[in-house]
Amino acid sequence: MLVINMDSQEVHYLCKNDPELAKVIELIGDIQIQIRGNYYSSLVQSIIGQLISVKAANTIRERVFTACEGEITPGKIESMDEHTLKKLGFSKQKIASLRDLTERVQNGELPLEELDYLSDEEIMSRLTAVRGIGPWTAEMFLIFSMQRMNILSLADVGLQRAAKWLYGYNETDGKKLLLEKSVQWEPYKTIASFYLWRIIDDDHIRKDKGEVIHPKIN
Repeated sequence: MLVINMDSQEVHYLCKNDPELAKVIELIGDIQIQIRGNYYSSLVQSIIGQLISVKAANTIRERVFTACEGEITPGKIESMDEHTLKKLGFSKQKIASLRDLTERVQNGELPLEELDYLSDEEIMSRLTAVRGIGPWTAEMFLIFSMQRMNILSLADVGLQRAAKWLYGYNETDGKKLLLEKSVQWEPYKTIASFYLWRIIDDDHIRKDKGEVIHPKIN
């Protein structure tokens, strides 16, 4: 479990640099984030969750954990044939991604035990080389598994929506807005992201006639 304490120097830094974000931080307070410490399992679960609902993904994850006796490992996944993986809920495309990931991990092309010593850019490059793992998935891995503190996923729709709400720029390009504001968040873009996501998760955004408004902060 990762705990973001609003009294920490990192959060104080963000509040000082970005008064609007400071209002959100004051509203939300401390944050607890569940971390996936098993890197291989985390990547498998990310593949599972691609392009399906949260409910469907959770169902498949439960099946996979049961089939793997509680621990998802390369050896256990490798031992499953295509028929077994399909019964668990994997599509043909996701099976191909799973095979590629497992092969790269086992042959040393993707040495998970060495990732902690690599830069964010190097990790992104290695992960996106795996079939079916794109930039967003790699960024989520850096955040929720590796706890890297200066990651911002510009393509994340939730972050874009929260930023538009926070800064009152309804018609602005969300990616461009995040890029502009992120200058104020260096080197703690991940922490800023956690608070932006909480805007969505805690349902602070309301819509009236299609326009995003924010009565709880102003």
